[in-house]
Order: sequence, then C-alpha cells, then structure tokens
Amino acid sequence: MSRNSELGTFIVGRRGTILGFDHAMETLTGWQAVDVVGKSATVPHAVLVDRGEMEVDASRRRLTLELACRDGRRLETTALSERLEGPGGRARITILAVLALSAAGGVRRRTKRRDALTSLGNAEAFREALEHDFAMLSSAGRTLALILADVDPPRQVNDSLERTAGDDILRKLASVLRVATPDESRAFRLEHDGFAIVLPGAGRGEARQLAATLRSIVEHYRFFAPAAPGPQVTLSLGAASFPADAERPSDLVARAALALDEARAMGGNRVCCYVRRPRVALEVPVFFDGAEALLVGFTRDLSPSGIFVHTAAPIDIGMRCALSFPLPGHDERVRVIGRVVRAVPPEDAALATRTPGMGVEFERFEGASDRRAIETFLRSE
Repeated sequence: MSRNSELGTFIVGRRGTILGFDHAMETLTGWQAVDVVGKSATVPHAVLVDRGEMEVDASRRRLTLELACRDGRRLETTALSERLEGPGGRARITILAVLALSAAGGVRRRTKRRDALTSLGNAEAFREALEHDFAMLSSAGRTLALILADVDPPRQVNDSLERTAGDDILRKLASVLRVATPDESRAFRLEHDGFAIVLPGAGRGEARQLAATLRSIVEHYRFFAPAAPGPQVTLSLGAASFPADAERPSDLVARAALALDEARAMGGNRVCCYVRRPRVALEVPVFFDGAEALLVGFTRDLSPSGIFVHTAAPIDIGMRCALSFPLPGHDERVRVIGRVVRAVPPEDAALATRTPGMGVEFERFEGASDRRAIETFLRSE
C-alpha cells in the first residue's frame, strides 16, 4: 500500500495507549498530540471509539476505525495496521480513507456511495472524496492528482455488445482499477463508461505512471473468451495535479477532462497530462534553496506548473528538491518545492542533440507571493 494515500498516522501500544500522534492526525481530528499521547485510544472522549479492532494479531492488516473528533463529529475510516519491532506490542496505524462522517449531533451523512454495477464509489462519492482530500492536503501543503479515464471510443462497449456483455466489461474494468489503484476507495465510476482515480499526495509524475500502467493492462487484458471474441477494449486517460495545474477541485476536474479530450482526439488508447500554458523562454540562475544556496544551472523556460533547468548534473526522476530563482520585476527570489519529472544527462543529450538538464514540476510554493510572482511575470510577457 502506497504511503501516498495516508491521511494521518499514530502509534498505539498493546493495550491501546496512544504513544505517537502526527500532525496530519491533529488536522484530521482536531486533537493536539499533547491532548492524547499517553492516554487510551478507546476511552470516552479520546481519539477512537472502541470497535473491538485495536488488538493487533498480524504484522500487517486492514482495520475499520471510527475517529472521535474534538468538535464532536465521528469519522468512519479505513486504516492499515503494521506491527512495529521492539517491546510493548506497538503498532503503527495509518488512516487511508474516510468512509463516512457524522455531525456533532449524531446525524450521519454517508460520504462513500457505491455504483450498483461495479461497486466502485459513484459520481457523488467522487465529488465528496475529491473535496475532502483537496481541503486536507492543500492545508498541509501536500499534492493531489486526478486521473479521468474513458472507454475508447465513448460508448463503444455498450453500443457494440448486448447490455449484459457490456456490463461485464465495465465490471472487469472496475476490477483492474481496484487492484492497480494504491487506495481502492479512491477509484470511482462516473457517468456512462467513465472512471476517476483520486491520488492523495501524488504529483503529475505519479499520475502519469499509474495511468500508463492502467492503459497497458487494459490493452492486453482478455475481456472475452477465445470462442467468443469481441471488440478491442482500450482506455483513454487524462491527468492533472494540484498545485501544478489547478487551485480548486473544480479546476482540477476541468483540466483532467481537457487532458482526456486530448487523448481521445489523438486516437485514444493513450495517456495525456494537462500542461498549463503559456511556457515562456527565460534564462535566470536556479539555486538549491537552503542554508547555503548552491547553483544548479540556468532556466530554459518557465510555466505556471514548472521549469526546465539547463544543468550538466540532472537529478534522478522522482526526486523532490527545494529551488529558488530570481524573476525580472520581483525583488525576492521565488521559492518552490519541485519534483523532477524529466532528466536529460549529458551522454543522452549528445546522442539526441538535446540540451542536458531536468524538467521540474512545481508541487508547492513557499508562499502565496511566489505563485503570484510567476503568474504576474508570465502575463507580462
């Protein structure tokens, strides 16, 4: 299970005493660590409501836990329990998803609704999950990615097959998504033949990688028996991420949809990621940000979602780094946290007549003024 999907983590002893409580749990429940560490997790007014699932019998297993928030609400969650080495029977409990919540007065509002055909969350569950994850992760300065997928071409499955056969295809597609998605509670069926995957903590690179894996699996999946062949079933997928591509949930959906439309327009059975424009040529020095500013290289271009840095020593794809660079007309250096999504080492550049360097996708701006400085500069060009 990918740690990208976690919403908070705490540690309990054999008898349910809370030994550790991280910042994400403070945000999720409203309790401060000082309020709960050293106390039982299952007594009244503590973090958890006793559901008989706190004793850990295996090194790793799933739990359903109900969290008691400080404001009186209750959160029904899925969690992963992992036994820790050492004395005391300690276990790390990682919250993976919120299934439902109740108001302080005790009236429960379901936030996870199922599609009758595929058993995935439906469109309403998708909207609620996206808004919840967006609020939680944006306040914590973390990323969020969204993948939208559709069967190629739209309605091909149900138009070319009997309804029962078409429904069977959609159920099999849902099984593929359920298995391949890091947290199956964040896979949803939308209208018609559409699906959505929400990836808390992921950036565009992780979304692109998962989408490519799904596309390949579906392309080679045997949906029909050899004695009764049917049409080729493939997926088009579009991805977008926060904060690189959008600042609101509705914008994230719209931009993932634009990427999906582009994948369809290019013939389908492919993955497209939304790319914010404009991309403006720019040459300024880029530094590793920190106590000692070290020169990385010089920019080639800049967009709202990232930069390409000319450097003879690109960092490995997937690495995250703190960078700073000056902008014309802006007094202070812009400071960002970025993820390397493209790397061209000198030897590859020599073979392909490309400039060595690395593409960096912005995942977090150190302050609101940094984002505004980039957008103001791009509008002025």
